[in-house]
Amino acid sequence: YMEGLSFISKMVNHTDPLQDPFICHIISRLKHRTCSLNDKYSPVTIEVLRSLLGTLESVCSSPYECVLFRAMFTVAFFGALRIEEMVTIHQNIAQPELLYLSDLQLTEGSVILCLHTSRMGQEKYLIQLRLSKEMWVCPVEALRTYMAARPQREGPLFVHLDSMPVTKREFLTVFRHGLGLAGFSPNRYGVHSFWLG
Repeated sequence: YMEGLSFISKMVNHTDPLQDPFICHIISRLKHRTCSLNDKYSPVTIEVLRSLLGTLESVCSSPYECVLFRAMFTVAFFGALRIEEMVTIHQNIAQPELLYLSDLQLTEGSVILCLHTSRMGQEKYLIQLRLSKEMWVCPVEALRTYMAARPQREGPLFVHLDSMPVTKREFLTVFRHGLGLAGFSPNRYGVHSFWLG
């Protein structure tokens, strides 16, 4: 895909994206990470995501939890977020990458997430997610619904109704239970499966 973009860019007299040092670094990290993770985990594809979202009412303990995990799964997939950016790994341990409510900008047709760290250094960078034609898997619609139900307190972006942040263990429990109900082998999927997809 990158070589195709490079070719098209040269054809229309734009700069070659493959010459950019930042993009070269991203590609090398993707290759390295994908090779090691592909041996362990299957990717969450759009088909897997659709099936997973269909199981949430059976897996989650309340309508709020369904809304919460729908937002988390769609944002994880379309934003290619790392688990550290979405959930707490350990309670009571500071996590500088974690997204907070103040890192979210919800507009008419998009969502902007301000991520705290990047692999290249300590600068912040933005991820913009746009409305999807398929509302069932739309991360903007899922976040809009979640934000309408979320407690209005400041704190981590993804929280339970009691304002406690979602943990990695809870995320994996719902994720793997949903995969099992959808007919997938839960052991083939992990927290990096969204990123791989």
